[in-house]
Amino acid sequence: MNVIGVVNFGGQYNHLIKRRLEDLGFQAKLINPNEPLHSLSREFNCLIISGGSWNIPIDIPKLGNAPKYVLEFPGPILGICLGHQLIAYEFGGMLGNKTPEFGGVRVRIDDEDTILRGVGAEFTAWESHNVSVDKEPDGFMVLAHSDLVRVQAMANPRIGRYSVQFHPEVKHTEFGGVILRNFAELCS
Repeated sequence: MNVIGVVNFGGQYNHLIKRRLEDLGFQAKLINPNEPLHSLSREFNCLIISGGSWNIPIDIPKLGNAPKYVLEFPGPILGICLGHQLIAYEFGGMLGNKTPEFGGVRVRIDDEDTILRGVGAEFTAWESHNVSVDKEPDGFMVLAHSDLVRVQAMANPRIGRYSVQFHPEVKHTEFGGVILRNFAELCS
């Protein structure tokens, strides 16, 4: 069975990501962000880089090896919230903190792509962030936006990098299970 590694920054939803994946029938394991890349490559088919309370780029030293995972892990990666921002930053995107979003936010689909397949034209997602992606990195396509955030979701399928600003693991996000399943199916 494929195992999904959930990089645990101690955020409030890390255990919930693992549990939601297991409820969907996938095997998942929380991992410390200080694990060496070579050990992750042997044990996991793909990674989820979860949320946390830090801000990119000032707190990157607190993220352990996660920046290296983003750039060098051979399998697919899904970034959630902080993970979304880290992927954008490491690949040359631009971050900003114009307007934070907290609670339910309407997200509109720009390009259904793999991870947003089956969610419809728009949905309500749970947000909890001060920093957001203002411009996607070269080679990434914007998959979704909200009124305040231009890049709610993005992807670069060629290199297996996908990310969302919102939290698909919480029940307040409509189609969150669909989004997590779509990503997990890329891991095989």
